[in-house]
Amino acid sequence: MCLANKGFPLILLTLGQVTVTQTPELISTSSGQTVTINCKTGSPVLDAGTSIPRMAWYQQKHEEAPKLLIYYANTRNSGTPSRFTGSGSSTDFTLTISGVQAGDAGDYYCHWDSLQPLWCHLDDRAPILTVLPPSTVEVSSKNTATLMCLANKGYPFDWKLSWKVDGNSKYSETSRGLLQKDGLYSWSSSLSLTADEWKKAGSVVCEAHQGTVPLEEVGVKDLAQGHNGGTP
Repeated sequence: MCLANKGFPLILLTLGQVTVTQTPELISTSSGQTVTINCKTGSPVLDAGTSIPRMAWYQQKHEEAPKLLIYYANTRNSGTPSRFTGSGSSTDFTLTISGVQAGDAGDYYCHWDSLQPLWCHLDDRAPILTVLPPSTVEVSSKNTATLMCLANKGYPFDWKLSWKVDGNSKYSETSRGLLQKDGLYSWSSSLSLTADEWKKAGSVVCEAHQGTVPLEEVGVKDLAQGHNGGTP
């Protein structure tokens, strides 16, 4: 079995002050073995104002879109098997595959998201937001109101979604970015309100943002008023 590292194979890719070197170029192994792929940057690749490394690892199989395995150096993407482990910080990063399986054969890319990976060229792109209001059945029978915010076709993977009700922030987790076949990402976030909160809401807004500044938002003020607390 061969695992090829075509992301940055034994070359230097330069953009601004950062160079990236990935080794080795080709790994021959057998099922059950442990494989280590190294990636070194010429300077630290940290999220602005933090110590979080913006390093990701991708897997690409023949004629398939690249698949995000690891982001922030060591965080597995949803669906990534536990045998894939990312480690490292600052300038030195490693992808380890423990107990290699036949299906792991393919190309592996290290990528920090201020660089564009070799397989596509994308600028930062705000996702398209859609907010789904709660159903009248849920509001009337369960006394709750669940809203869903769907974000599609954004780039890179670290967009976050947040909610505001009448201008006040409401905490809700954002799903991990899911890589689509076109190289863009999708996310989702849900917000749970009581039926009374939903009835009284003048505006409910979902925002997409990088860092602390929202760059895209969509509101459901008309929906909130139109549903009148879930009553048809």
